Amino acid sequence: MKAKLKEIFLFKDLDDNTLDKIAKITSILRLSKDNILFYEGEESKFLYLLTKGIIKVYKTSSNDKEIILKYFHANEFIAEVANFENIAYPATAQCFIDSEVLKIDFFKLKEIIYSNPKLAFVIQTSLIKKIRNLEKLVSLHIVLDSKERIAKYIYEQPEQFFNTKNIIIAEILNISPETLSRMLKGFKDEGIIDIKNKTINKEKLEDIFRLQK
Repeated sequence: MKAKLKEIFLFKDLDDNTLDKIAKITSILRLSKDNILFYEGEESKFLYLLTKGIIKVYKTSSNDKEIILKYFHANEFIAEVANFENIAYPATAQCFIDSEVLKIDFFKLKEIIYSNPKLAFVIQTSLIKKIRNLEKLVSLHIVLDSKERIAKYIYEQPEQFFNTKNIIIAEILNISPETLSRMLKGFKDEGIIDIKNKTINKEKLEDIFRLQK
């Protein structure tokens, strides 16, 4: 577990003693597509860190319709605000694809955080990053059109793009599969992406959405 923690950017610079303490209160969850990580209203006893896959967090409306709040990718905490505010999880977290998650006992982690300023700073930085990601999410779905949205996603998540089915990417970006296919064909024809060799032209992708950055 200690070796696993060292692979994660949040913990990689911590001293061995602190890593040992965190390793003792951490377990690995390997979940299949559609598995539930936690339900809305469930007590937030654990801090979850996604290491592989995609987790979607959603609320359910009165007519049983899913309202997607966010898709989480590798190296992101999931709904950690609930942990720090000591409230129940405000939404349900479900595996969008097969995923791997680190499950950390938050009560015991707090004791480690209080005694380690460096770790406290790392956690604070992660929360700030989450705010920035929220701002990006607003931009992604409100300001950008479909083409810009796709270009930005490929630019920021190239590995995820090449390893995720188009129908899933379309759902993440809230566009139709037909629109995605049409746009990707255009990107391929213009030499912006190469599906076979799994390469992208970041400069050209950035040109598409840079005015909205």
